[in-house]
Amino acid sequence: MVHLFYTFYFKRHLQKMGCFQALGFADLTIARVYLYLTIALSASAALTGMLFGWMLSGVLLDAYTASYGISDVKKGIQTSSFFIGVIPVILAAGLTTAHSCKVFFKKEPALLIKGTLRRKESALLVRIADRISAAMPESKRFPVRIVFRKPATLVLSVIAVGVSVTLFIMSISLYLSSNKVYESQTNGRHYSFDVKLNALGQDVGAYAGSVLYLETSASVMTSNRKEPVRQQLIGLTDGGDLLTLYNQNGQRLSKPQGNEIWIGPGLEEIYGVKKGDTVTLNVSNKRYSAIVSDVAANAESNRIYMNKEQLAEWMNVEKSSYNGLLSNDVHSVPSGRVITEEERLFALDKAAVSNRMSAVINQLLGCIAGGILIYLVLLLNFQDSTREILILSLLGYRPKEINNMLIGVFGPIIAAAFLLMLYPGIVICRQIQRSLSMQTGDYMPFQTNVFIVVAIFVVMQIIYAVAKAAFTAKIRTIIRKETIHAHMQ
Repeated sequence: MVHLFYTFYFKRHLQKMGCFQALGFADLTIARVYLYLTIALSASAALTGMLFGWMLSGVLLDAYTASYGISDVKKGIQTSSFFIGVIPVILAAGLTTAHSCKVFFKKEPALLIKGTLRRKESALLVRIADRISAAMPESKRFPVRIVFRKPATLVLSVIAVGVSVTLFIMSISLYLSSNKVYESQTNGRHYSFDVKLNALGQDVGAYAGSVLYLETSASVMTSNRKEPVRQQLIGLTDGGDLLTLYNQNGQRLSKPQGNEIWIGPGLEEIYGVKKGDTVTLNVSNKRYSAIVSDVAANAESNRIYMNKEQLAEWMNVEKSSYNGLLSNDVHSVPSGRVITEEERLFALDKAAVSNRMSAVINQLLGCIAGGILIYLVLLLNFQDSTREILILSLLGYRPKEINNMLIGVFGPIIAAAFLLMLYPGIVICRQIQRSLSMQTGDYMPFQTNVFIVVAIFVVMQIIYAVAKAAFTAKIRTIIRKETIHAHMQ
């Protein structure tokens, strides 16, 4: 924004720069004034943004407190926030201003005052623009020729659309991923209580109708990752109707045999472990080889399932040992920590809150960033087309028709930019969610579909239509206030 502002400002006020030079002011002195002004304004804006961020952060803090049950948290501003959020903004604005001032450095004051100092157009760009416009319908040749003579506008259009598309895809994917995880971890579970025993118990057939399991911590070593992945290893008996695990084709999985294991989709998508792979499990400080026989689509987060007898052998305990059970009757089970169905669902819902809140924030950022960036792209093209606007007005074109000619040409460009940036946006979002899953330990599957892509395209077109409509009034103002003679030099 700073670059766009000063590019347009100096283009309109080069004569004033020449007057300042003629009065004896050095180029550095003139540039220093603009630099100090930019630093002061950017510092004020950054500090104001930090203040408002601190004031409004209470909304998110209250939501996280209610979701995660945290009671000893209070808002504040760390010193690192100042160096991350304020200093870089000031430096970027200052450097951009200094770079923009080079337009009048070492230029003759007489040429600046006379207004004859013009940037020469690239002959190659002119030829390319002429060839592309020649292939267009006659009514589109003039606006296409103008646009393609300004490659910076095309590049900014692609960047603006790419940023907006990425934010929208990320927001919707975060929201859908939370729903997918919630649904997968409630599917196939028909028990009311999950009991974690305080000590190992022995199966003597006293808990008919319950599912006994053996659980221990384990580390997974994979061929494509140096660091081990922490997981909980669950040794299962026949789950019966209380716990049913399905593969990714919706088929029910039978009890694993021997050293076979079932992994969750998180290990497959995030760490690249596939069905049929051989992995190394570190259990009780000993390493064992296991074969991934299938992927349990509705596996609990960070869980690996295997045969209970095999796990008991690895843990060097009796094969009839267990330290947890799933049941619908809590009165007949031994002492331990009881997790009710309501508590389990509440925990899943809390885990989904963060993704949903992030999704809402990204949706807002997508709309705001998309609107601002697309408007700035159109504004950049609009500011450089004052001469063309006045000529078209003299030829009898109305402001709305001029708008359709100069701004309307960006409709197909934005649509093409959307198609161009769609795949990179999906790849970026997928990698971001994968990285977040690895850092936080929470499985966040990437989600998108054709309907989402169409919806994002429609939103982008709406943003463009609103921005385009705003320029009709600007064209009327230029026609009313500007004269063609000032732009024919």
